Amino acid sequence: MTSTILPQNEPSWHATIVRQLEDRDRREKHAFTRLFDAHNNALHNLSSLAERNNELEMQLAALRLEHSQAVKAAEMARELGSPEAASRYAEMAEELKTLKAECADLYKTQAQNAQRSLELVDTVKIQEEHIKRLTDENAALRASGAGLSRKLEDALASITEKEHTFQILHDELAAHQLELVQKDEQLKEKEERLKRLEAENKQLVDRWILLKQQEAARMNEANEFVESALKSKMSAAAQSPPTPSPLTSRISNKDVLADLRKDSRLRAVLPNGAVRKFTSHDGEINCISINRDGSLVATGGNDKKLILHDARTGSSKATLVGSMQAVMCVSFNSSDLVLGTSNDNSTKIWSISTSRLKHTLTGHIGKVYSAKFTESNRVISGSHDRTIKIWDLAKGYCLKTIFTLSSCNDLTPLDGDGTVIVSGHLDNNVRVWDGRSGNLVREITGIHHGQITSVEISPHQNYMLTTSRDNTLKLIDTRMFETGGIISNRIELEQVLFQHCTDIISPDGMYVASGAVDGSVYIWNVESGRCELVLSREHKSTVCGVVWNPQGGSAVYSADKDRTV
Repeated sequence: MTSTILPQNEPSWHATIVRQLEDRDRREKHAFTRLFDAHNNALHNLSSLAERNNELEMQLAALRLEHSQAVKAAEMARELGSPEAASRYAEMAEELKTLKAECADLYKTQAQNAQRSLELVDTVKIQEEHIKRLTDENAALRASGAGLSRKLEDALASITEKEHTFQILHDELAAHQLELVQKDEQLKEKEERLKRLEAENKQLVDRWILLKQQEAARMNEANEFVESALKSKMSAAAQSPPTPSPLTSRISNKDVLADLRKDSRLRAVLPNGAVRKFTSHDGEINCISINRDGSLVATGGNDKKLILHDARTGSSKATLVGSMQAVMCVSFNSSDLVLGTSNDNSTKIWSISTSRLKHTLTGHIGKVYSAKFTESNRVISGSHDRTIKIWDLAKGYCLKTIFTLSSCNDLTPLDGDGTVIVSGHLDNNVRVWDGRSGNLVREITGIHHGQITSVEISPHQNYMLTTSRDNTLKLIDTRMFETGGIISNRIELEQVLFQHCTDIISPDGMYVASGAVDGSVYIWNVESGRCELVLSREHKSTVCGVVWNPQGGSAVYSADKDRTV
């Protein structure tokens, strides 16, 4: 609505109405304007679509008409035939005429052949009579030849048998001559090799004797120095009461520490306390181990599982299954393998990268309590059946069985290749074995008054740590096989009631860590033999094993029977 100009004499009510109408237009017109425009556009589109629909319907009708015509034409073509079919029919009719003519010629030829056949039949009869006479003569000759053939065959068979026997004898003679020549060559090679080995062995024995003499001389000098120092000290302190010495032999703890630190470059630091705890397994934990780079910790338990954990975070990396009974010992090699011994009398080996079982070593008739890898791709296992077995992983079978006379609780190779094996036994003794021959090299008796639960080699392999149920840990010099010192005389609350408790030497050889039945972890100083640290209230049950990070530092891992690491 458009506004208008009112004359001056227009009444005021009229002007008011006009203004109100103008306000209404301004307020409501624009919204309805857009609605009307949209409605008009929709009507326009509807008409366009209707026209398009009509066009499509017309096209559809035309197509239906063409289709019906095509169907009728096809039916007529099937009834009347196509031009090509008619042409083909004419050609076939012409061929038929030609074939009829050829058939007539064949009938004539057949009559001629029938006449010739009659003539041939007569000729055949004559020939058959002639053949019959020849057949009779041939039969008589064949009967005579058959007899001669049988005699010839018998003679040939006899000759063939004799030739075969001669060939066999000739081949056997040649084989024996060749074998004799090879045996002679092998004998010469073995004799030469034996001579070389004897010469090398003699050189090695001479070198070994020289080294032992040098070590004995150094040890005697050290002993003389220690004895003179002790005598001087005793004479100077003759008026003072004597103090008990922690040693049980001529070798001092300072000598032990000097040898332990001689080749070590990794420094161990005493831990301040537990920084992380996590629960592992569905049953009691029996053992714990750490790999050589300190990145993985493995635990084995009564739930028949071996679980790998991240050493920094404690998170589970893999669960390795396959054991039929409790896992009693775990151990890593230098590459991608981890093993677990079991109460099912077997040792199983898994790949860490794939978490798949690679080997199952069976042959023990008792529980397998301990096993270790060697650097020569072998595994050494010790069992309750009083045997130690050496396994070749490349071939997958037992190379040697060593009879130990007592149940083996723990073992460890003294060197990387496992040529010397140290084992701890139920009869309180430590035995040293030659891994190549299986012979007993040394039996160390009287060092403990209870069964030995753990044997651990120091980082430089000059000393070993033994743990016993007589509540003591002792260092043994592997060069002289003498006791180097008593690390601890445990009090009653610290008794190792768990039969297979394992202890550890720190990477730098400064400390020894061990767990106790009250849940505490004790760390001793090797030099003084005193307890440096007691980590208590961290575990609620018996500590079954302790390991120290091989890279040094303060990272110590312990596991208890209550599934806590």
